[in-house]
Parts: sequence; C-alpha cells; structure tokens
Amino acid sequence: MKTSSSWRCSIMVGRMDLGVVVLFLVLLGSCHGLSHHNHLDATPPHKSPSNQFPIHTLILCRHGDSIWNGGEPGCQETFTGWSDVPLSQKGIKEAKATGEQLSALYSLGIDVCCTSILSRAQLTAHYCLWGFAEKPNHEQPRQYVTDYRLNERHYGALQGFVKQDVENGIYGNDPKQVRDWRRAWYAIPPLLQDEDPRRIQEIQKFQHFCDGPENVPRGESLAMVATDRIQPFLDERLTPLLNQAALRKQQLCVDSSSSEHAGGTGLVVAHANSLRALIGILCRVEENPSALQKLEAMKIPTGVPLVLKYQQTDDQPGKYRVLDALADYTDGLATTINEIPTLFQNNDADLPVRPLSCLPFGGGTPTVLATAAASPLSPTYPLTKTYNERSANSKDTRTPTASVDETKVHEEQSMPVK
Repeated sequence: MKTSSSWRCSIMVGRMDLGVVVLFLVLLGSCHGLSHHNHLDATPPHKSPSNQFPIHTLILCRHGDSIWNGGEPGCQETFTGWSDVPLSQKGIKEAKATGEQLSALYSLGIDVCCTSILSRAQLTAHYCLWGFAEKPNHEQPRQYVTDYRLNERHYGALQGFVKQDVENGIYGNDPKQVRDWRRAWYAIPPLLQDEDPRRIQEIQKFQHFCDGPENVPRGESLAMVATDRIQPFLDERLTPLLNQAALRKQQLCVDSSSSEHAGGTGLVVAHANSLRALIGILCRVEENPSALQKLEAMKIPTGVPLVLKYQQTDDQPGKYRVLDALADYTDGLATTINEIPTLFQNNDADLPVRPLSCLPFGGGTPTVLATAAASPLSPTYPLTKTYNERSANSKDTRTPTASVDETKVHEEQSMPVK
C-alpha cells in the first residue's frame, strides 16, 4: 500500500458530516491501495550546506482503544492483529483528544500522515487530521498515505482469543511461551493454517492491498514485522517523502542558516507492535542487547502522541540514527533533559521516545515539564487493563496451536515485500 496523494484539510472539512469524511478517507485509502506498487522516484536525500542530512520528526500515535483492547466494561482484551475491529466509544474519545492535542501542541506543520489499512487506525488518523481543520494551510497535512505495511503484527492462530484465557493455559499453552509471543522480538505465534476460515477471509479482504495473497501473513514475530514490512516502508516510502518535504522547506526559506538541518514531519498513526517495530528499526535494537530488552518491555498506550527524531546517515536508504527531540530545547530550562520522561524510563539514550506533551514545540515551555516525573508513560504504565469476568456460555471452543518451531517458521514466513 505504498501510496501517496495530495491531501489537505480545510475549514470546510470541519463542517462536513462525519460519515462523509470517513467514507472519503476509506475510499481514498482503497484507491491508493490499488496502486501501492508505484514507488517514489529515487530522489537522493537533500543535504544542508554543512553536508548533513535533514533531521526528520516522527509523531507516533497508536490508534484509540478498540473493542478488543478491553478498555470499556463488557470488552475483553483480545489478540487482534489483522482482525479489522472498530474503535470503542472510549477509543473515539481518545482519537478526538489526540487530534486536539496535536493541534494545540504542534504548530510546525505535518508534511505527511501515514496510517495502516485497518479501520481503527484510519479512523484515529481521521480525527487527528480533523484537529488541523481550522489551522493555517502551512500547518495542515500535505499528504495522506495508507500502507498495509503499517498494519498490526499478525498474531496468527491466536487472533480472536481472549488474552487472559490463553495466558491462563485454558487451551494448553505454556504461560511463558504466551508472554514471549506477546513481548519478545523473535518469538513467532502459532500460524494460521491455509484452511482456517480466518485465513481465507483475510486473503479475500487484504490481498488486493498487499500485492497478492503471499504478502498476507499467517503469523509474525516482531522481528519479521520490522524486517519484512517496516524497514521497506521506511526506506521506500516515509523517508523519501520527508526528504522531499525538507527540500521544499529549504527552497522556501530565506534564512538558510535557520533551517540548515530542518527536516520533514511525519504523523504515523498505526498500532502498538508496528510502532514498536518502527522504533526498533530506527534505534537499531538488534545491534544493542540493552535497547532490545527495553523495547520488548515497552508499552505504547492508546491515543497518546509520541515523538522520535531521526536522521539518515548515508546516501543509501536503510542507515539512520535517532536523536533526542529535547536536545535543542533544554538550554536555559530549569528542568534538565534527564528529568523529562522517555517512553521507557527517565534517562534512556537507547530509546529516546518522548511524549509530545513534554516537548516545547510551537514556542515556550509547556507547564507539563514541571510535573514530568508524574507522566503516565513511566515504567509502571500497565501493560494490560482490568478484565471482566467471562460468562460461562461465551467460552471459546477453538484451540490455538500450542507451539511451533520458530526457526523453521521464520524461514517459511519471511515473505517478500516489494
């Protein structure tokens, strides 16, 4: 779904009927999906006068709470993956609040908004864009991209099962193995078999968005998501778009020194595991055991905008380094950079992912800096939400496969992504 189209919000958008706008975005994404094999032109990244590549800003948003996230009474946390479930009422409120927060705190403009082909992410992206409807043209997102490679990690045969039931061993699974399936970088969940109705339905629904049924996974590790989907998306789609935005800014800026390293801004509205995979690629966690361990423990909450800055380090795609988004803003502040939380812990150079609310984008220092230690993005942020008791007559009768040969499956499931 490597797609792009000029897309601008305007004041009129804010007055349009919600259903019409949602339908427009769905149709837009569908039309894009049929042509996602058209790559961007191989335009080399633009260097500044000091021979440095532009520094790009990524605003990362996990979609709002879905009906399978267990955030509302009567909902249970369920393995979701590629199951296309809608937002809950709580999730809709979270998505609207995310759009309002982006509009209020980030005034530097969005160059491209990227999201997956799953409805819970697309609707969240819609509300994020809605927040910019009353903004000046230069702050409104210039492009809207849908791409299947931003889809959630495929949970294979686990999809549709309540997480607590599987973790409690109701279906004969080892609890430690289940935890690894959920958190570990290399662990692969049980695969969907070709004759499984879920597999058949997914191929029918997604093959046209994925360049064929061979790119509809049967189950994935987080490492497979990163290597097979996120890395190509980053190299072929997102970074070239941001490089183009940086070049455009350089050409329009009168004072070249003030924008010497100015890059593009990408709003990525996706899923917990596709965002973790994106962070893992940029932070090169496979080369850093400490960073990998932290990433495996990372919990990304729904509806909270996060910021990560990165820079290309070579003319060839695929080589990047991350920068702390606060590095340019800490001079003169009473609060030091080490006191402002990252997503994982207060002082973490390995994974410098910051809550947007802690960053002084748009001028001035937000009052939240004074109380940053109380951020909900501390290591104690809960992984799971409160479960409601399941009724006896709603118990699943299906059984996920208990174990798989991970080495063999990785070889079989490393699907080519063009």
